[in-house]
Amino acid sequence: MHPMFLQELKHAKELLRPLAGTVVGVGMTAFSRIAPACFLDSYHVASFSRTADLPLLRKMADIFCLEEEEGALPEGNRNSAALLGHELTRAYLRGMPDPKHLFLYQSYSDLEDLARKEGWVLLANRAALRLRLRERGFFQQMAGDLRVPQVPGAIQPISVIREKGYEVLSRELGPEMAVQLPDIAQGGGRGTFFIRSADAYQRLSQRLKGDVWRDVPLTSVLIRKFVKGTPASVAICITRQGVLISGLQEQLIDLPYCTTVAENGIFCGHVWNGNPWSLGVQDAAMKQAEHIGKYVAALGYRGILGIDFVIDEEANTVYPLEINPRLTGAFPMLSLLHLQHGIIPLEVFHLLEFLDLPYRIDVAELNRRYQARFTGSHLLLFFPPEGRNIRGLRMRAGLYEIEPKDQTIRFVRDETGYRGIQNEHQFIVVDGPPVSGAGEGQKRDPFSRLCHLLFSYPVSDRGTVLSPHVRLVLEWIYGQE
Repeated sequence: MHPMFLQELKHAKELLRPLAGTVVGVGMTAFSRIAPACFLDSYHVASFSRTADLPLLRKMADIFCLEEEEGALPEGNRNSAALLGHELTRAYLRGMPDPKHLFLYQSYSDLEDLARKEGWVLLANRAALRLRLRERGFFQQMAGDLRVPQVPGAIQPISVIREKGYEVLSRELGPEMAVQLPDIAQGGGRGTFFIRSADAYQRLSQRLKGDVWRDVPLTSVLIRKFVKGTPASVAICITRQGVLISGLQEQLIDLPYCTTVAENGIFCGHVWNGNPWSLGVQDAAMKQAEHIGKYVAALGYRGILGIDFVIDEEANTVYPLEINPRLTGAFPMLSLLHLQHGIIPLEVFHLLEFLDLPYRIDVAELNRRYQARFTGSHLLLFFPPEGRNIRGLRMRAGLYEIEPKDQTIRFVRDETGYRGIQNEHQFIVVDGPPVSGAGEGQKRDPFSRLCHLLFSYPVSDRGTVLSPHVRLVLEWIYGQE
């Protein structure tokens, strides 16, 4: 029998339907792993956070929530390895048919040990490979091998922050620079600082005086020229038949509601704006993505991976900045948009690669669809500062609408995806917020997530200037009742 040729989502559903055993998405929130429920007849999710959208998501999949079962995770160790290692989660999984296939954000070495003991199949690249690929040094070596444009700068010992000083570095790189701490493993802007003056550099030097940041010992620092441009990214999926590449997606960083975070470059969401980039920029980004995909594929990497860029449109130059060898902050929103437009989500091919199911595809045709014009946005909202109660802590999940006459905001109905948004006055609250009373007054990491907002249109036009509708929504959410 010839491998099935996949052109439409129904073909993928047909291929996956006879799969033996159980597929379980694993994430801190159920929404983050909900997309496979749209193409798997029987799908389960193991999550940690008790969020207000759980009743809506349970219409799509069977969901286990550790917080609902009164299970706890260490404050500094909330990840899929800790979630799966909890006895209550393991008991939930034991009640399912074998083999159990776990769809993860990323793998960890201790999780791989646990999976061997429990007989789980992890649908993710091995931790050793992921850790190698995420290293800044690996990226710089790869960029050199591929001869792609690189932002001037280098990885240096952490002592350079004190020994060289702003004057020396500004002569080498210019008056504005980006400083990143490679030892900070988590993304989203953690360990990133934009320096635009000698005073700002001095403040950073004082912050890092003990060679520690966020309780992590520091050994090195990446100091690069600050390129004025548009932050962007692509999601790719490395398959046995070629590299699947999404269109360029604008990244939203450092939006006004992130003022309590010490770092810069804070990831706040994406804008899909119908590919407004010049043909030269689009072509350069797609070629770089394909070259990077083939490079890491030769090392054994499979499935989804993200690439971050900064785009200097005046110079018509695309600079790749880093790769994220895991699922990225574009998911599951990107998959929900693909589903809305009849496109097979990249998550389908990620699962097929790790399930080792035979299939055939037309890579060029799929990439044409992925890079077609469509619009939408999502915003990632964070918890307010400690002790501050806001309306957002008590919101229902679902579809909301701004009344055109008086600009008031009202709840419309239960809804979790882009399909339910009918006009530009509407938006969706999902991936939270916490259930009533949860999280209020607690001390939290400043990156702790309140919820996601989904919009059917671009919420900004290249930068941090948000549309009037979106500003109104944010003022309403972060305001007092």
